[in-house]
Amino acid sequence: MDELLIRVLTRLLRVHEELGDKSFEEAAHRALLAIAMTVRDEAEARAGDRPKRNAAVVNFPLAKALATRSQDLPGGDR
Repeated sequence: MDELLIRVLTRLLRVHEELGDKSFEEAAHRALLAIAMTVRDEAEARAGDRPKRNAAVVNFPLAKALATRSQDLPGGDR
């Protein structure tokens, strides 16, 4: 565990040194989100409340989305 923690911190420090504050903050926030999602998933699994994943494909109405998007663009039909 200690080695993994050191690797994560080292990686974040390298991001800060090589890419700057903005990238460091983004990477750190994403790391915290990943930790939170993992904790949530584990808690749900232990509680037996994990929802069953459905493999069904839901079709997205692409034509409607494209028409709506073109109306939102400057010069689009309104």
